[in-house]
Amino acid sequence: MGYWLISLLIFNFALLISACGLDVEDPTPPSPPVWVQKSLPEEWPEHGIDAHESGRIYFEWEPNPEDNISAYLIYRAEYFEVTDSMGDYELLEHIQTESLVDMEYIDTHSAIRAKYYYRLQAVDRADNLSAFSDSLMYSLLPQLYLGEMTPNGTSDELNPDRYLTWRYIHSIEMEDYCLTILSAENELIVRKILIPRSYLGVVETWRIPENIIFEPNQIYKWRIDASANYVDQFETAGSESQWATFFYTVD
Repeated sequence: MGYWLISLLIFNFALLISACGLDVEDPTPPSPPVWVQKSLPEEWPEHGIDAHESGRIYFEWEPNPEDNISAYLIYRAEYFEVTDSMGDYELLEHIQTESLVDMEYIDTHSAIRAKYYYRLQAVDRADNLSAFSDSLMYSLLPQLYLGEMTPNGTSDELNPDRYLTWRYIHSIEMEDYCLTILSAENELIVRKILIPRSYLGVVETWRIPENIIFEPNQIYKWRIDASANYVDQFETAGSESQWATFFYTVD
């Protein structure tokens, strides 16, 4: 008799909760976030952790498989070369998913030559916290300045010899360049890895091959990335210039 009474009470309590629209919160934490795989230097479009043309560090991650994620927490720690020591991970940003269009972030507080480690956590609507993601490391090199790139300007014509010219005064810190040319509609024209002629900050040039066809009377943009400290074919230090432009006209 006592057993049936207890069962009846539990059943009635469950009905009451259901009638009131109350949900019992699931204590299961969400899965840890997963980073987007970093693209190889010559690949376009770029993915994963990377330098950004704003002069900061950019990274992206996959959406969690759970549909009840309310926020992501971004943590950062700095490695100090002089003392060969790692600082503590500190909360860099608490981002509500409703404010995210894409799972990406630009660390606007990143500094040149600092070695940063990043990791993530996911939070669901019941405030369950996931385990940490894997850690990713990246370091910024100084940007190549627009003033050191020629041609640069919407009325600045590409010279008949089709040369692009630039000078990177911090070249001793990098290993190679990656040159990218896009159309005004952001269509890829060419992306090329280039070995510096010298690591002494001299003027560098690259002649655009004749088999690369440009539409006449159109504006194109180009950028120079500097990369260093490769691990398994992926750079762990780099920078991206802002976009320079040139006008192509028929000779």
